[in-house]
Amino acid sequence: MNALLQTAQRRLYPSLSDPSYLVLRSRRLIFSRWIRELGGNLRVLDVGGRYQPYRPLLDRHLGSYVAVDIARTELVNVVASGEALPFPPHSFDLVIATQVFEYFSDPAAAATQIHLVLRQGGVLLASLAGLTPRFVDEERWRFTPAGLQTLFRTFSSIEIVPELSSLGSMIRTNNAALYTFSKYAWLRSLYKATACPIFNLSGLLLEKMRPTSNDQFAANFSVRATK
Repeated sequence: MNALLQTAQRRLYPSLSDPSYLVLRSRRLIFSRWIRELGGNLRVLDVGGRYQPYRPLLDRHLGSYVAVDIARTELVNVVASGEALPFPPHSFDLVIATQVFEYFSDPAAAATQIHLVLRQGGVLLASLAGLTPRFVDEERWRFTPAGLQTLFRTFSSIEIVPELSSLGSMIRTNNAALYTFSKYAWLRSLYKATACPIFNLSGLLLEKMRPTSNDQFAANFSVRATK
C-alpha cells in the first residue's frame, strides 16, 4: 500500500528531478480547476485506478469512490476493463481516466462505456497522450484534438486543453529522452540531480511566459466531457 501511495504522491506533486514534472504539474492544475466547479457528495469512478493520484483533489466533493483496473492492487475495488464496465447505467457523477485510453484495444468502446455509466450531466475528466514517447510496449494509441472530438462525440460538451504548449512539450520530451538514454544507474542519478531540474525550470518559465499558444507538438491533452 505504501508503495502505491508514494507513486500517487509523486504523480500528483512531482519533483523537479522528474522528467515528467512539467506535464504532471500542469495536469494537476487543470484538474484542480475543473474539480472546484463540481458539486459535493459525488459518486466517483476511477478507470485505471491502481494508483489514484488525483483522488486527494476531490476532498470535500467526494461521496463514494470506486476504482476499476485490469490489475488487482490494494486500492482497486473491481478488476475489469474500461471497455466492459460492470456497472448499471447512470451509476456515477464523475469518471476519472488518466493516461489509460492509450492502452485500450478499442478506445471508442471505453468512451461509450464511460458515457453509459455516467448520470445525465455527469462529467468525465481524462488525460490522453498526444505527441509523446511510448513509455511501455503495451501502449497502442496517441490522440489529436480532432480525434478526441470524435472519440467523445456522444457527450453534450467537450473541452480539450493541451497540458503543455508545443515549446513546453518539446522540452519535456527532450528531458525524458536524455533520461532514457542515460543507460547506467549512476548516470541517471547524476542527470536527475543536474540537467533535469534545469530543463524543468526552463520549461516552467516558457509556459508562464506563453510566447506561443501552438499545440501541434502537445505531449498530452486534458479533457472535460459532460454527458
